[in-house]
Amino acid sequence: MEQNRTGFVHALMAIDQHWSEAFEQSIFYDLNYYDLFTRMWLARDRVLRKTELYAFIPHVSHRTAVKYVQQAIDYGYLKEKPDKVDRRAKTIVLSASALRRIEKFIDCSIEEFTK
Repeated sequence: MEQNRTGFVHALMAIDQHWSEAFEQSIFYDLNYYDLFTRMWLARDRVLRKTELYAFIPHVSHRTAVKYVQQAIDYGYLKEKPDKVDRRAKTIVLSASALRRIEKFIDCSIEEFTK
């Protein structure tokens, strides 16, 4: 059992390293961005309104979640577009760069756990 635990912790450490390599800016080395980006990746086949994204960051206040989303937009990891149905609302998608980075991270993580 101890060997399994040790292996698991080493895999987690390697996965953390893959995340930090995927998103070079240290501000994105944060579990809240991990929550946001991976949950958006899971929902990538549907249109997401900007206001929906705040729930993707469950461990912070609404106001802080707004700041996280805006910062990801400012860095180009999220793309904002006017909603076709409700012009007052915005829809958000992962940028092509963010999508590639997340999928590379996922692939590296799978590799870590299958070693």
